[in-house]
Amino acid sequence: MKYVLSLLLMVTVMTSCRTSADSPRAMNPAAAKRQQAIDEIREADLNFSQLSERQGMAKAFTTYAADEVIKLNDGSAPTVGFDSLRAQMSRMPVDGRVLTWQVLKADASQAGDLGYTFGQWMLSQRDESGKKKTQFGVYVTVWKRQRNGQWRFVVDGGNSTPEPK
Repeated sequence: MKYVLSLLLMVTVMTSCRTSADSPRAMNPAAAKRQQAIDEIREADLNFSQLSERQGMAKAFTTYAADEVIKLNDGSAPTVGFDSLRAQMSRMPVDGRVLTWQVLKADASQAGDLGYTFGQWMLSQRDESGKKKTQFGVYVTVWKRQRNGQWRFVVDGGNSTPEPK
């Protein structure tokens, strides 16, 4: 019994002395770089959605788009390039629509310079009678780290879906 207690105490002490530097991610710089990129992309996507909610879709999309952006449009040709996106966004009606979204999955390259987010979006607006109408969908956004270190989206698109359960 004394031997078992000593062994148990020794194992407890040894495992409690592990530091975060002993974790597999800390030992693998490439994995740490990739995880950092994933975390940054998730944060950029969240901030993008929050800006859309607070200041509207046009402001959010033009703030987070890269110069070489491609925006896939449901039922029409894609919008290619930042100037075209800005023109498209300037034509959007200011009618109280609120677009928000939530990341379900994010990933990044080993180099930590390219990644994507996938998630669900929700578009809320009021109809002519004032009743709230909500549409749902899914999206994919491809993110690229810019020379200044910021993440901007280079491809964005999505489609409508039934309300999530």
